[in-house]
Amino acid sequence: MRALRCSAASSSWTTWSPNLSPGPPTVTLGETLAAKRGERGLTIQQAATATRIRAHYLSALESNELERLAAPVYAKGHLRTYARFLGLDPEPLVAMLKLAPRDPRRLLSIANVAARPRMAITAPALAAAGLVLLAGGFSGYAWRQVQADQRPATPSPTAQVAAAPPGAPVPTPSPQARPIVVGVRVTEEVWINAFVDGRPAYADAGRTLPAGSLVYFSGVDVKITSGKSASTFITIDGRSIGALGTGVATRDFSSQT
Repeated sequence: MRALRCSAASSSWTTWSPNLSPGPPTVTLGETLAAKRGERGLTIQQAATATRIRAHYLSALESNELERLAAPVYAKGHLRTYARFLGLDPEPLVAMLKLAPRDPRRLLSIANVAARPRMAITAPALAAAGLVLLAGGFSGYAWRQVQADQRPATPSPTAQVAAAPPGAPVPTPSPQARPIVVGVRVTEEVWINAFVDGRPAYADAGRTLPAGSLVYFSGVDVKITSGKSASTFITIDGRSIGALGTGVATRDFSSQT
């Protein structure tokens, strides 16, 4: 469509035509993360368990609802951790995060709040508020003092350690187990069986995987049995462990592996 415009200062005519050619389609940050997670066959909850990032934040990244994240510095850290877990280069995704637009609904709500009239604070009202805060602070302090006087005295950890007999072994805290994601890839047709936290993943009969298959199991303790261990390769949270073994083999995997 072509439009004509006549200038009032001269009798010359100018023609213009709008650029209607569409630009190339772009893939958003969230679509990139969701597609890679789907390619690995993982749910949001499994990814949250493996990365120790709340599923709420991972869902916000994948749905491009960045206003649901706590703060920009935490958003970048979550994005880098999630991208490395999925096997992606985090820096291009962080750059996409910097360019992500703000939610216009939030901008509108901020503008509405700014437009509201401010409440005038008079000197008497300010003095009364100060007295209320002072009285509340003193009451809280007095209550804590009363509670402290009524609490029975307990020996400090330092005193307990000092009271131990010389040469007695000091107990060391055991490492806390955490959920892991175990990947199983087979290079030829292989029968496998898997138990996750004591529960069978394929019932008692196991399952035969075709060559090139890749499956994942998420839990605190994962036991894998393979009929062809040399053709069964294991990863833990994306870290390669190598072949399961030789012949028919069974191995247990945990966060301590």
